[in-house]
Amino acid sequence: MKTLKILVAAAAIAAGAVPALAQTKPAGQTLAAFQAERAGQMLARLDANKDGKLSRTEFEAMRQKKADGAPAQDAKAQGARAGRGERLWDRLDADKDGFLSRAELEAMAAKRFKRMDADGDGVLTSAERQAGAGKAKAAM
Repeated sequence: MKTLKILVAAAAIAAGAVPALAQTKPAGQTLAAFQAERAGQMLARLDANKDGKLSRTEFEAMRQKKADGAPAQDAKAQGARAGRGERLWDRLDADKDGFLSRAELEAMAAKRFKRMDADGDGVLTSAERQAGAGKAKAAM
């Protein structure tokens, strides 16, 4: 009889544990966490005057820093790069106020997240982050 009570108790515990396992946190990063992290990182790194938004000057300084690490370009290539910068700014500055707000940076991060989330499950695993690193840079 004692063994039966132990088996019934074990079964009850196991039955209660299954729903708990199904509700565990996903193994990876959600869209909301990704957006908050990326926007926060960009503001911390690029917002020189710490006003909570990126000016065109701050944005161009970031692009120039990236270009300084690239091989030298001729005048035509530099002009094409400047044109891409204009188009990128126009896409990112959705409200056309001349600044990139946290919301606009989070919108950019959402697009990056979508490209990186290969299986479309709404969670970025470490494997997806590594595989999608090049895809993520396509937005910048």
